[in-house]
Amino acid sequence: MEQQQKQQKDQEKNKDQDKDKQQQQQDQKDKDQQNKDQQDKQKDQQNKDQQDKQDKDQQDKDQQDKTPQDPSQADKDKQANEQPQPKDRIDPQDAKRMLDAPSNRKKRAGRGAAQTAAEARYTERKGLVMETMKRILNLAVAFVIASAPVLAQEVSFRATVDRNEISVGDGVRFTLELSNAPSGRLTTPDWGGMVVAQGPSTSNSFSNMNGSISRSSTTVWVLTATSPGDYTIGPSTASIGGGSLRTDPIKIHVSKGEAGSGSNPQMDQAQKKDPNLFCTISLSKSKAYVGEQVIATYTLFSRYNTLQADDYDLPKLSGFWAEEVDLGDANWEPGQRTINGLAYRVAILKKQVLIPLRSGQLRIDPMTLNYRVNPGFFSSGTAVKIQSNASSLNVVDLPANKPADFMGAVGDLRLEMDAPAVEVNANEAIDLTIRFSGRANLKLIDAPKLNLPGDFESYDPKIDDKITVNGAGMSGSRTFQYLLIPRHEGNYDIGALTFSYFDPTSGTYKQLKSPPMHFDVKPGAPNSNATVGAVVKTDVKPLANDIRYIRTGDLQLRRTGSFLFGSWPYVLGIGLPPLLLLLLFAWYRKREKRLGDATGMRRRGADKVAKQRLALAKTALDAGDRSAFNDALGKALEGYAADKFNLGVAEVNPDVLRDKLADMDGGKTAEEYIALIATAEMARFSPADNKPRQQTYEEAAALIARIEQHVRA
Repeated sequence: MEQQQKQQKDQEKNKDQDKDKQQQQQDQKDKDQQNKDQQDKQKDQQNKDQQDKQDKDQQDKDQQDKTPQDPSQADKDKQANEQPQPKDRIDPQDAKRMLDAPSNRKKRAGRGAAQTAAEARYTERKGLVMETMKRILNLAVAFVIASAPVLAQEVSFRATVDRNEISVGDGVRFTLELSNAPSGRLTTPDWGGMVVAQGPSTSNSFSNMNGSISRSSTTVWVLTATSPGDYTIGPSTASIGGGSLRTDPIKIHVSKGEAGSGSNPQMDQAQKKDPNLFCTISLSKSKAYVGEQVIATYTLFSRYNTLQADDYDLPKLSGFWAEEVDLGDANWEPGQRTINGLAYRVAILKKQVLIPLRSGQLRIDPMTLNYRVNPGFFSSGTAVKIQSNASSLNVVDLPANKPADFMGAVGDLRLEMDAPAVEVNANEAIDLTIRFSGRANLKLIDAPKLNLPGDFESYDPKIDDKITVNGAGMSGSRTFQYLLIPRHEGNYDIGALTFSYFDPTSGTYKQLKSPPMHFDVKPGAPNSNATVGAVVKTDVKPLANDIRYIRTGDLQLRRTGSFLFGSWPYVLGIGLPPLLLLLLFAWYRKREKRLGDATGMRRRGADKVAKQRLALAKTALDAGDRSAFNDALGKALEGYAADKFNLGVAEVNPDVLRDKLADMDGGKTAEEYIALIATAEMARFSPADNKPRQQTYEEAAALIARIEQHVRA
């Protein structure tokens, strides 16, 4: 029994020893882990202290650079920095004694390795957060110190010009400068009538001199003036934070520019209306004689990059004979033209040769144009309407002493005549050719009158023109071909033919003279006629009045007792006039009723009007006039639809046409008609045609005829 108790005690003792041994091993592991954690913590604290010292040294160095310190004070600060700082860490020996203490050993008996690792990670994260916050605080302090000089600088806003006196067309540099402000919104000043030639251009600057930091923002414009006078540039406002700054107005004196600025009164007047886009009508001279040529030029000036024409309204001409100058495809001139200091793209829209037909002050009304400025893929552009200037021409009459042989020519002429044959037979034709050439109003020259003997017969001349109309005026030749027929033999001295014209350069009448003409007319063959088969113009001469010949042949005798009264001719003669009168009255009533129906008249006349417009389009097509062809074709298509369906021209649109023509070919005819109108509209305002003009004309004529046939059916 005692032996068993002893064995039990020994077993319990061994268990306690094993348990103590295991506890010691666990405590040793915990101790080793604690020592490792403590070493890592010490290492992190050393790195942290070293970084803090470096930051402190750098801050002290920056402060010394900015403000000199007293040497004794600097040494004190250095000693204070070198003194050991209290550290929040545990000595290894103390930690060992704490671990070996029996009370602590019991308290730590239930603590595991996981809890120790979690505490270590928490301590490490806490140290990193504290270090990051300290660095942020140091940066904020450094930023405040660095920004102090900037905040101390005075904020200013001013406007300046490089000069206050310029000539028309010269440029003045206008500058807005905002200094020592972090940001601000500037307003563009009122230019007071001056024009922006360039700008705005913006630049920013930043400087740091001996710790004094400044910054500025500069905006520059280049301004000019198109006419002399005194101009005032209004103030500009800069909004900064909750306040604002305002500049002072600036006065500019503009004097008259020197010659050669590229302008004229018409350009100056148009440029004042809109300095970015304008049109002028200029005449080659301001005073002319009746019948003298004057060149009218329609010019477009633009400062926009992109310009698209919508429509235009040509001026009306009264008292002029006008000839169009073929300019081909109008395009911008190469390079730019400077007008009063502003650079423009220039295009010649139109040129005309004008010949005044009467004296007095003749006026050319303004031309109106509609454009779209800077159209893009997602925008149709800004609509702009401009109107040119009106031009006047002082026309004076020709001198009163007009020669008898004056033929209406004004300009510079030469005479050429083809010499006809000298010897001819009676009743044989003679060809006489007279040619006038030079630079004059050739199309207004009348056929000259020939003073021929009474034995010569002449016919109206055949006229052959070889005339060119260009930017220099009308020139070329006009030829008159006469046919002369001598009726009797003999020698005829006709002499020289004379023709007079007016020379506007010298202001006098000048005479052209041909070589003298002589004809030796031989007897012709008996009963011969002129080769041209003309009837001989001779008076009828009565041979005798005393004899009356006996009438023979059908004497148209009638039977005795045959009377008109009661016969069928008599009845018809009596009854037919009232019947015709009734028919005429009925026709008149019907005609009045139709004339009173304006809608019906318009609908019935739609085909006729369309054919007239198509005829104009055909004439333009044969003449090669693309603009006139497209205009006439578009009017024919739109006008026919408007007249036939009693619509306004503005009401002719795809939806209405589809509704009106829905019963024709299932709407196919309507789509063809809409496509033709679109093609004509596009061709009127585009430089190229989508399809040949002949094909477009034939399709339009066929389509109108088909619709007319369907509607009448």
